[in-house]
Amino acid sequence: MPTTRSRSLLARLLAATLIAAAILGAWISTPTAVAVHPDRVDRGRSSQLARSSWSSHTRRSPARVSGARSSAFAHAAIVGGTVAQAGMFPSLAYIVDFQGRFAYQCTGTVIAPSLILTAAHCAENMRTGAAFSPSGFRVVIGAIDPLMPGEPVSDVLAVIVYPGLVRKVDDGDVALLVLSTPTTAPPVTLASAGAAKRLVAGVPATIVGWGKTTYEQAALTEQLQSAGTVVQARKWCRRNAPPFYPRSELCTIAPPSYATGVCEGDSGGPLLVSGPSGEAVEVGVADHVYGRCSTRHPSVFAAVGSIASWLQTWIAAYKRPPAPPAPPTTLPTGPSPQPAPS
Repeated sequence: MPTTRSRSLLARLLAATLIAAAILGAWISTPTAVAVHPDRVDRGRSSQLARSSWSSHTRRSPARVSGARSSAFAHAAIVGGTVAQAGMFPSLAYIVDFQGRFAYQCTGTVIAPSLILTAAHCAENMRTGAAFSPSGFRVVIGAIDPLMPGEPVSDVLAVIVYPGLVRKVDDGDVALLVLSTPTTAPPVTLASAGAAKRLVAGVPATIVGWGKTTYEQAALTEQLQSAGTVVQARKWCRRNAPPFYPRSELCTIAPPSYATGVCEGDSGGPLLVSGPSGEAVEVGVADHVYGRCSTRHPSVFAAVGSIASWLQTWIAAYKRPPAPPAPPTTLPTGPSPQPAPS
């Protein structure tokens, strides 16, 4: 189990990595606004940042490249949120991917005893399409502070990226991590294709993750954060979050205060709405945000309903009773996680 000392060291290393990522991103990015993935490094930044949830990444689009109207977007963390209460989000998964001298952080959700749903940019190199090695991942499920001593840590057996992913524009940015040992944590309820079509503008929603609480934040966000937001109309999203794909994406913003949103480190985290019986239903997977995590710009999510059949196929394939929990392992000491790069 990690000691308090090792946890402190990990936190310091993660903070240093985040600072380096931010400097690198600023050096590479263009003067125009850039869209950034919540848990990835902005698209167009280093591949190291784009790949992990601990680093944020910027999403490049044809519009920006061509010189037309462009907005910067990055993988995100929760801005304007509050610390989650113990037991409130038992299906939330804290994901760290250790790659050599770097470690990247993302958020995910349990959708079956052996499956974690997260963002594709947290699971593969978005430039080459090469999946990250499963051996580098560590997952902590259901914790508020996943770096606390004694939290069980799971290994990953395989990485499954959604085959419909369009890397150039971040469409279909979802993936699954297969746990080596099934978890007993309850799976989150997923939106069906039909339910997704009935999701209308104005529906209140909740965002959850371990990302930055401000764009300038250098230290790690150690405790799970959540915040309220509002689902917006597809037409509004197309105007305000280009390029936006209404069949496969959702966007949110929180008027009239405009105080909440996702930021670096939240990639792969859920967008939750209240179901028919009051249960939390995951309708989106955090993908990217715009302009230094500005809450005046929308947060964009991959729509769970658009990939419902693909998800159910894998859930059925891994539908087996959970095995007895294995002895807890520890997070390796080393580089601090940072948001995933794009």
